[in-house]
Order: sequence, then C-alpha cells, then structure tokens
Amino acid sequence: MFGLKPKTLHYWYKENLSGYKQDVEMGLWGEKKIQVVDKETGEVVKERPVPIAKPENFGTHMTIDEKQIGKKMYSIMTNAQTGKIALLAQTMKPEELKQAMEDYLSEKLSDVRSVSCDMSPSYKKFAKDVFPNTQLVVDKFHVIKHLMDALQQVRKQIKTQCLNNDKTLAKQTTDNPKSDKAWSDIELLERSRYIVCKMQPDWEEDEKEMMEQLFSSYPVFQTAYQLTQQLRLWYNGRNVGKNLRSLEMELYNWCDSANQSKIPAFRGIRKMIEKHQDDILNYFKEGQTNAKAENMNGKIQRFFANNYGIKDRDFFLFRVAGYFS
Repeated sequence: MFGLKPKTLHYWYKENLSGYKQDVEMGLWGEKKIQVVDKETGEVVKERPVPIAKPENFGTHMTIDEKQIGKKMYSIMTNAQTGKIALLAQTMKPEELKQAMEDYLSEKLSDVRSVSCDMSPSYKKFAKDVFPNTQLVVDKFHVIKHLMDALQQVRKQIKTQCLNNDKTLAKQTTDNPKSDKAWSDIELLERSRYIVCKMQPDWEEDEKEMMEQLFSSYPVFQTAYQLTQQLRLWYNGRNVGKNLRSLEMELYNWCDSANQSKIPAFRGIRKMIEKHQDDILNYFKEGQTNAKAENMNGKIQRFFANNYGIKDRDFFLFRVAGYFS
C-alpha cells in the first residue's frame, strides 16, 4: 500500500494511532495483575496479567470459558446478554481468579444471578466460591459433545472389530449405489460418521437404508444411537420452563437405560450426568448456555487469524480489549 512495508504500517499504528503507548505511559493499560504469593514466606513470586477487568460489562447472567492465546491459557468471563468481555485473566486457577474478582470487580459480584460454564472443576469451584448465591449452569453443548463423542466411540470400536476379525462384506459392483449390498460394513460405518449426528426424522432415504443395514448387523450401535437421541430430545430447548421434577425423573430413566445397555462409553456418560445433575437441570430454569463464551472464543480466533498470528501479545490483548470489551 503506497509503497510502504507492512512492518512500517504496524509500527505507526502501534506507536502513534492506536493509543497503546499513551495508555501504557498513563497507567491505563497493563497495571492490573494477579499476585502469586509464596505461602511460607509471603513473598510475591509471580505476577499474572489481567488485561481486561471492566465492572460495567458485568450483568445478571455471565459465562466463563478458557482460551489459548499464543502459548498461554486465559480465562474469559463474558456477559451472556451483551456478549462483552468483563474479565480476561492469564490463569485458570480458582484462587487466582477469585483474587482478580475481589481486587477489580468486587462491587459487581452481587449483581450476578447465573453463571454458565463447562464441567471444569476449577471453574465450578471458582463460581461457587465467588458467587455463593448464584445459580450455576453446566453448559448444554458440552454435555451433548460428550454424548456425541460416546456414540462415535461405539462406532469406532465396531469398525476396529470389523478390521481385526475380517468379517466385512465384499464390496459388490453395481449400478445402483443405494443398494443395501453396495457397501461393505466398514464403508457403512465410515459413511455413518455424520449421519448419526442427525436426528432420525432428518435422514434421507439412502441414509435410512444404510443405517437399517448397520443396525441389523450391530444392535449395540442401534442402542447407542437411540440413547443419544433420547437425551438430545430431553435437552431440547422446548423443555425450558417445564416442571423440574418431571425432567429429573426422565433423566433418571435415561440413566437407568444407559446402565442397562452395558455400553462402557454410555455408562461413563451416566456417571458424568449423575455427578453434575443439579447444575445440568439448572439449564431448564432459564435456558442459559455458554453460547456467548464460545462465540467470543471464535471471534478472538478469527481476529488472531486475520492478524496472521501474534507478534506482540500485549499489544494484541490491547486490541482485543478495544474490540470486544
């Protein structure tokens, strides 16, 4: 552009146009930190930056998630209603996040009524310590992701057994690609990878034929798919506001079915659900999810890609604060 080198434009923007240098000199940027203290000596051994801590971005419904920026892991608290970042700190430890909240955002803690997060023990502990009177909601999409992973695990195990035992059908050459003998079992299992992610009423005719052949050969796969569909239907947004006792009984019945199936992957899902049951059921009170947090992660990732990486992490975070908080 105008014969200028990209490095020259970046230097001018950073040093003169962005306001970064002026904010650093005036103490408006880079001053907020978490102090890690040695418990025995009381000496500050490390400081972790808190690039964003804005009380005005706090609301009644908040979300928290982690994000890798460069080689460092950050925790991001986002307002679930406005989508703006309220807290960005270079730590995932609950005690350090609690310190950041108390140092910079203490006046807004009482405003928060609901916090959505994944099933991370660190974030759950942080939320319960800092917001003791707040409703904690385990994110719906994280539960569904674990469920779909369990279904795919069953599919992969069956495929591995086919390969090891050499029990596949020989592929037949035919002019009709929709014939139930057009593919071997291994091919069907591979093609079903994305089909099983769809609800059964959404299957097309050729997909129905493929899945009928698979289910007749491998009933355990059909059981796994049915369990997956049952929980996804239970988790439907149309159930938000429904009687919690009724939903709890439906969840108990699903857990019993998962246990009776004797499928290890789904027994693992049952244990996970039983461990987080109360926080999972909280979703149906208001339908809150971690969608805003995941959306923010995506925005930062696209911002990262558009800038072809991070040359200067501190300046990158300064721009993130300007755009997203």
